[in-house]
Amino acid sequence: MKTILFLILVLLTFNKINSQTSGIECGTITPSDKWESEFSNLIKNFSNDFTEYTIPVIFHVIHGGQPAGTFPNIDQGQINSQITVLNQDFAGTGFNYNTYPANAFIQWAINQNLPPVNLDSLGRVKIANIYIKFCLSEKDSSGNPLTEPGINRINFNTYGWQNPNSFTTPQSLRAFFDGVVKPATVWDVRKYLNIWVSDKNSAVQFTGYATLPPFSTLPGISGNGEGTDSTDGIWSYCSAVGSPLFYPGGIYASPNVRGRTITHEAGHYLGLRHIWGDGSCLTDYCTDTPPAFTSNTGFPVYPINPGSCSNPSNSPNGEMFMNFMDYSADPAKYMFTYDQSVRMQTAMVYSPFRNQLGNHGLCNAVIGINNESSINTGGYILYQNYPNPFNPETEISFSIPEQTRVIIRIYNSLGVETVTLLNEIKLPGNHNILWNASKFPSGIYYYKLITEKISFSKKMVLIK
Repeated sequence: MKTILFLILVLLTFNKINSQTSGIECGTITPSDKWESEFSNLIKNFSNDFTEYTIPVIFHVIHGGQPAGTFPNIDQGQINSQITVLNQDFAGTGFNYNTYPANAFIQWAINQNLPPVNLDSLGRVKIANIYIKFCLSEKDSSGNPLTEPGINRINFNTYGWQNPNSFTTPQSLRAFFDGVVKPATVWDVRKYLNIWVSDKNSAVQFTGYATLPPFSTLPGISGNGEGTDSTDGIWSYCSAVGSPLFYPGGIYASPNVRGRTITHEAGHYLGLRHIWGDGSCLTDYCTDTPPAFTSNTGFPVYPINPGSCSNPSNSPNGEMFMNFMDYSADPAKYMFTYDQSVRMQTAMVYSPFRNQLGNHGLCNAVIGINNESSINTGGYILYQNYPNPFNPETEISFSIPEQTRVIIRIYNSLGVETVTLLNEIKLPGNHNILWNASKFPSGIYYYKLITEKISFSKKMVLIK
């Protein structure tokens, strides 16, 4: 018996050492007890009626004058791929979600008497749909159309700032962004999720950090990690953004990058905690995430560390290393749980910096990507392009009921903008725009029509 206990202790100690030597992924400040107490009271009041939200995102790309697409000034395609990752992960359909073991946490769920709402049809702790989506803002803070959707490029030399990679401690990098960069560049935190991306020094181990959702009923909370109107949002290492699965041409820190740094930090931004509670076997205040002794790294194999915690016991199924709020490698993470979804939905209802997001028309949710003959909303009509399939020309037709600026952008199958076909004021009536794709390869493309009031997308096929 003593030998078994010794081996368990060795394994747990090794796991903790491995976590430390593998680098700290996240620099988000641990929430205060006061913040958690208030949040827990709000969660009790949550009606469990989920609302679907769409959050506009602006990426502030910090660089030193390098051309777009050159490190650290990452390009539009890499940022587009991050939005795809976020939307899939928050829908519960992200990369590797279908590798969830068929017997995952079934016995643990039975032992904890989890209610059916937390479980899937197999009795596992279910992979939750959060009903929160993300879109690249199409307008800047003054309401003008953005040339690059969702991107604000910032040359730190123009501001007289130091290169972010000159800061060699987590504290100094965070102080630089929270005290200098963010206040000078932040867009209204009630309208946008601000994400700053930059280079970093290798001595700074974390690849991202987020601010927590503040609550107006909490006085004197400044300094505990909650966002303010000049700091709210996410910072990420530029080479941890996006996924080569959707944009192979990006600049990635390793072959394992899948965009899960920002997924993880978006969880914090919406009120989630690390699954080990930032201490040995502490709570993340979600009943359907088994307790964990510490963070996991790399590529664990299910089950891992069964019995590592005893109150409650995580036997026999061990720790939930595949949860986005662990430190496992990007491909090993693919799920949020139902209780985590409740926390995030609650934050969207009660946080003054969250409950106004999506209400300002900064990026209209795409109504549909389809091959119907037309889409008609409020008198704005987008017709199916003709011919389709086509080679090399196709005509895009639309009708508008009033004078307005019309933008038509073409995207390839990876979500990378290929060309802006139109960006001008148009009079009411029917319009036809010709696209000659003779210089583009065969494949699936999407054309998106954007006005001040509506946004449509449709699919077309170029065959050569």
